[in-house]
Amino acid sequence: MSLTRRLVLRALLVMVLVLGGVTALTYELVLVSGRNDVDDLLRQESALLSDTLGDQLPAAAGLDGMVSGPEAERAAHRALAIRPSGVRHVSLVHVNGVRLQSTGGPAKVAALMRGDEAPASAPGVARTVDTGIGQVRVLDTLVTDASDEKIAVLTVVAPLDTVHDTAASVLLVTVLTGGIGVGAGGVALWLVVRRTLAPVREVSAAAKEISPTDLTTRVPVPGTRDEIAELATEINRMLTRIEEADTGRRRYLAAISHEVRTPLAVAEGHLELLGGPEAEVVHAELERLRRVLEDLMAVARGGDGVDADRGPVFLPDLFDAVRARVRSPAFASDVVFHEAVPQVVLGDQARLEQCLMNLVSNAIDHNPPGVTVDVSAAVRGNTVALTVADDGPGIDPDLLPRVFEPFVTTRSNEAGGLVGLGLPIVRSLVEAQGGSVDIESGPGGSSVRILLPLATA
Repeated sequence: MSLTRRLVLRALLVMVLVLGGVTALTYELVLVSGRNDVDDLLRQESALLSDTLGDQLPAAAGLDGMVSGPEAERAAHRALAIRPSGVRHVSLVHVNGVRLQSTGGPAKVAALMRGDEAPASAPGVARTVDTGIGQVRVLDTLVTDASDEKIAVLTVVAPLDTVHDTAASVLLVTVLTGGIGVGAGGVALWLVVRRTLAPVREVSAAAKEISPTDLTTRVPVPGTRDEIAELATEINRMLTRIEEADTGRRRYLAAISHEVRTPLAVAEGHLELLGGPEAEVVHAELERLRRVLEDLMAVARGGDGVDADRGPVFLPDLFDAVRARVRSPAFASDVVFHEAVPQVVLGDQARLEQCLMNLVSNAIDHNPPGVTVDVSAAVRGNTVALTVADDGPGIDPDLLPRVFEPFVTTRSNEAGGLVGLGLPIVRSLVEAQGGSVDIESGPGGSSVRILLPLATA
């Protein structure tokens, strides 16, 4: 998943969580506000009914000035007549063992309070009661006389369905608005993030174009003066350090090559004067040392500094030269040369001989004894394929993608010899001649092909 997508998804997740929290909080605030409004109504109506009942009690008192039960009941009737139920509440008076209810009020609440499921009186603060018609808010108020004796209990009841409906409507509107906001915000966020991360993509694209053979390329540094610009700057500094180290390495290798070639040339010159079998052996070893030095230099330069001439190479002559070099007992019985097609390719014959010799040596050295190596050439359109194939057990599939890297080898014992340099050297030499190398391997053996263009008039 791309960085842009991850950032947008995480930002949207945060937005959804925040909007969800705000929506839930808004819903609760609407419920609380609605309940507070209902409580204010209950307290107001209870106070008015209490005052009205207080005004009616003296008129209902007997000659002794005391209010009996029947007299309090008559006063309650007159008070309820004066303060009937409203459109949002129902008023009741519990007096003399009876429950008196005023006319009017919400029909469902009025029916509830007349029935047996009416909430029991509990003087105190307003409370929420779950009933068969839903939640209702109930406020019971105790009325006493001058001697603090109980006269009646006033009850005011109001439904909460309107409060819940209002909260549900607010919740629905908030959810719809939040959904639209998240959708529009997601699109806007995607565009903003893509624009913000555009310098990252530019840096990444430039980094992909950097080649080990050309370390002069630098990634663009955006003028944003932020972490991306800092990252690009550090990448360029790292590339500068790598380029300086690579330049120093090349100079060091060039110096070594020069220092080694000079005594080799002097030794070869003296050997030509001495002559004899021993001199020929020493001369062969010096030639091998020179070839090893050239191979190491080719790998170290990555193929870009390989000295290779491109000219006409007659394939039968090339095969004859390589066949003459593998007549030693170590190769003669294991290498089979097929007749080369009489074609001319563009390349460097000395380098091609070195490539084929490396491939033959690899096929012999990296396979069990008795493996047969076939060397052949075939024309494919305007290209010639020089193939070195063996019937060995093949290369490990996990190792196959890395066989052209230096020092990657299939040998179990890496002691002695420059193991793992054969294929990298071949690739460097062939690419220096404008060709390419590919490899196939399986249980039936391995096959390495050198592809070179045909020479034209």
